[in-house]
Amino acid sequence: MQTQAMTNVQKGSTRDKSIIETIGLCGVMDTEQLAELFFRFPTGMRKCQARMKCLVDRKLVKKTRLSLDTPSVYYQGKFPHRLEHARALSWIYVWFMRKTGEKLLTWEREELKEFGDILQTDALCSVKITMTGEIRWYCIELDRGSVNRSKFDKIEKYIALYNREGVAGSPMLKRLGNPLRFPKVLIVTDSVKRGQRIRELVADANTRLKFEVHLLSAIKEG
Repeated sequence: MQTQAMTNVQKGSTRDKSIIETIGLCGVMDTEQLAELFFRFPTGMRKCQARMKCLVDRKLVKKTRLSLDTPSVYYQGKFPHRLEHARALSWIYVWFMRKTGEKLLTWEREELKEFGDILQTDALCSVKITMTGEIRWYCIELDRGSVNRSKFDKIEKYIALYNREGVAGSPMLKRLGNPLRFPKVLIVTDSVKRGQRIRELVADANTRLKFEVHLLSAIKEG
């Protein structure tokens, strides 16, 4: 028995639902991010803006804008805490969604609270490797500090967490469903010099824990 193709109205309704769910999952999404995920065609930005106006008018999402030269930002519930930080994290979510060879399975913000005596991640996510079916986890850290004014101490904190929880059967690995590997730490910074300094800290640490360091600008470009 053939399944009937969805009408344009049904497709639009399904997309609206996905948009609302994504905003709820990430906390905030801006127009550029939503266009990247749901309107990837030449007139996508204009279509995205029109669609989001409808969702705002129907009070399904709320809208704000930091300045005239920045895209509109959408959220639900209370006004987001640390809006720019949350918006940058959403770019990392978009980056994972666009990656080939991996499928994003879960995305959680400000997680690992139970290990707060050492640290709390900005986000925690799991992906499925397409070729092997393996589930891999990432701890995500967003760094927006000054090169000189803000010491980056997360390397040593993650190493301390790894030394305590990086053995089979540990509370953290049980909480993640006993993956084959300890989560890789993904660090995203908005400063080239800061990124270089963080890479130096990772190299100096000489640890078995895996780190990746990316610039936020590169994450946005995909």
